[in-house]
Amino acid sequence: MPSNQLPTRFGLIAITLSVVLVTIMLSTVGLQATAQSGPTSTATPSGAGTTALIADDTNPYDEPAEYSGDAEWTLTDLTFQSNYPNGFEFHAKPTSSKGPVVSASVQWSHNPHADRARTIGEVDANGLATAIWDATSNRVPPWVAVNYRWSFTDSAGNSYQTEWIVGAEYEDNTRQWTRAESEDIIVFIEDGLTQEVIDMTFDAMEERRPDFIALFGRQLAYKPRAILFFDYDTFLEWRGVTVNTNNTILAGQTTDYWGATVQAFLFGDLEEMTFGTVPHEIAHLYQADLYDFRAPGWWIEGNATYFEISKGYDYEQRVRDLAFFYDIPPLLQGLGPVPNDLGPDERGRLGYDMGYTFNEWLIDNYGPEAHLQIVQLLEEGVYRNESDEFNVILEQVTGLSIAEIERRWRTWLGASPEAPTLIPTPTIEMRFPPTVTPFIFPTAASQ
Repeated sequence: MPSNQLPTRFGLIAITLSVVLVTIMLSTVGLQATAQSGPTSTATPSGAGTTALIADDTNPYDEPAEYSGDAEWTLTDLTFQSNYPNGFEFHAKPTSSKGPVVSASVQWSHNPHADRARTIGEVDANGLATAIWDATSNRVPPWVAVNYRWSFTDSAGNSYQTEWIVGAEYEDNTRQWTRAESEDIIVFIEDGLTQEVIDMTFDAMEERRPDFIALFGRQLAYKPRAILFFDYDTFLEWRGVTVNTNNTILAGQTTDYWGATVQAFLFGDLEEMTFGTVPHEIAHLYQADLYDFRAPGWWIEGNATYFEISKGYDYEQRVRDLAFFYDIPPLLQGLGPVPNDLGPDERGRLGYDMGYTFNEWLIDNYGPEAHLQIVQLLEEGVYRNESDEFNVILEQVTGLSIAEIERRWRTWLGASPEAPTLIPTPTIEMRFPPTVTPFIFPTAASQ
């Protein structure tokens, strides 16, 4: 079953009476606060050690072939065929010394640590095994990796499972694409986008590489992919949905199941996409790879926002404005702000922006080591659904009480030191995302 799927960095595009009404957040009134509090002195993080996380050296794709019984097996005519956008198929001709092959199946995955899918195959009279995956059962974009292994059984009950065959891709052969690969990322651009997009994406990922390593402790366990569409109709060809039930357009999707972020180029801003959206979404892949999103929603989105190089607007100033002209809700009470809450200025993205400023405050005052310690504790599974448990992590890393953490962060923003008291509400058991069952957030590439 696919792992969790995440929103791209900007919120929603509303559809009203079949007219796209795009709310550009940059056009909202930006109040400038006249009083700001500077950063406090740098503190030393406490609690967890600062040893960098080490990627698991065990690559599941290195698993050897497996045999059961006393048959000798041969395998020929091994092929993979992409039928994008309708799916793909596998072919092979296995031979057993003990009898005809009577069953065949294929399992595959899109990156070494992703969940595996399985398709039952058929063996024809000539011994050719064919397994077909129909895309209608699960929406998958083009250009994801398809790494696979066959399993066969003969009439005498002997079985053979091949080693992993790696390197196939779900190719879109119906139109022109360009593929490019750097040390950090594999990029696919649809015809209409230019080499500049590739170069800018490579530059952004190279610039962020030391930050990913410092703050997450290592690089991803696989090389991520950015699949960038120029034509929205092409994007919809695999996605199959224009408008969700909540009247939103899907313009991007990221999931560790694919090991990729997929984006439609809707707004004409190359810098936004390459230096903003892509590093934001790759940060989500790190979160999935290291701790499976076991953190509150405001942390997940605010943390990914921290890695953006090109920002859609001044996120910190927006929160400082809220602190000065209105007040900001508590961050560390209950589940905290929902990422797409409007906020008192009705701009949206409240949880994104408050979470971003908390990451700024934390790293400015406690250093990258504090962020790494949080990642380590999340990876160990300390946080499980309860906001109090995430607060325990923050207390352990900073050496402060949760009330004092909130006070210092709010003071740094220029807000009143004491957060407003929330009206008690019934406890709702949830985590971000709410379940491990795949679901899609409506997203947009820019505001």
